[in-house]
Amino acid sequence: MTEKQWLIFQFKTTHEAAFALNNYLLACGAAGISTIDKTELKKSFRKNYSPDVIAEDFLNNLDYEVVIEAYFPVYSESLLQENKTCFLSEDNFKVEINQELNLAITEMEKIAKQRISIAQFEMKIEKSLARIAEFSDIGEGYTGYRRIKTENWSEQWKQYYHTHKIGRIVINPSWLEYSAQANEIVLNLDPGSAFGTGEHESTSLVLNFLSEFDFKILPSGPILDLGTGSGILAIALAKLLPDAEIIALDIDPHAIEVAKANSVINSVDNIAFSTGELHMQNQKYSLIVANLTADIHLDLMQTYKSKLISGGYLIVSGIIERRAAEVKAIFMQNDFALISEKNENDWLSIIFHI
Repeated sequence: MTEKQWLIFQFKTTHEAAFALNNYLLACGAAGISTIDKTELKKSFRKNYSPDVIAEDFLNNLDYEVVIEAYFPVYSESLLQENKTCFLSEDNFKVEINQELNLAITEMEKIAKQRISIAQFEMKIEKSLARIAEFSDIGEGYTGYRRIKTENWSEQWKQYYHTHKIGRIVINPSWLEYSAQANEIVLNLDPGSAFGTGEHESTSLVLNFLSEFDFKILPSGPILDLGTGSGILAIALAKLLPDAEIIALDIDPHAIEVAKANSVINSVDNIAFSTGELHMQNQKYSLIVANLTADIHLDLMQTYKSKLISGGYLIVSGIIERRAAEVKAIFMQNDFALISEKNENDWLSIIFHI
């Protein structure tokens, strides 16, 4: 079977020039374009504010330089001949683009295709960037290309995901077999659209805490996973404490649906799922687990206090190292006792007692 191959052309530009460059690449016939634009991401984050997404620190550390990547199919006569072995240099490859680049994008389907060498396409790119530069700062501009193969990608991506252990909690992809050892809790979670499978440090730190936590010290009452996302923390709690009442709360209805589906896969039935915010909840909790951001934790501090049963515990995560001292100081000034903390790769998780 002949491999499908693609060339990814990368550009580093400004917010002002990004629109024109994106339109040009679409007019060329790009099969797909990805854009990382801090200005647009900040607008989107403010509009669709969700405490489940660890976005604040990511955005703060992004440069305002816009990174654009455009995907074009690549062809070689050598590749089109089955079972033919030969050396393929970059000169063998041709990029498929639209012949007429001055027509409206809405007419793209009517435009004939042509195949030109990479060098020819790069010359066209430089000329077009020069035209855009006449009315807008284009920044660094074109930075180069790379080639990727996509044969059987629907299966190949699985090689990047493995069974991993966090204390006595084991996270296992569905396509792998795993025999649980004594005292191990196995979570069956596949990569998906709802914010993680325990790979990120902010989640793994909480799982580490839960793996070793002495739940006997908790006062009687339900346990809350705030900003549940994929439901991974709620599911871990449900398996660790099969007789406990676990509440999974998120402001995103889609996250709740995915978390529900993951709970079914993991055969847990002691989780109550709900869409909403913490201040809207009428009950109090013996333990609140919240993997959010430093600013959100500080905003919710008084709400945490009001929603915890006397003697209850709070596990907060998603705190970048440079905010750690600030968060700890403010919580302790407001009657939260620091019980324990863990850090990994500049991320911090803390247990407080009230």
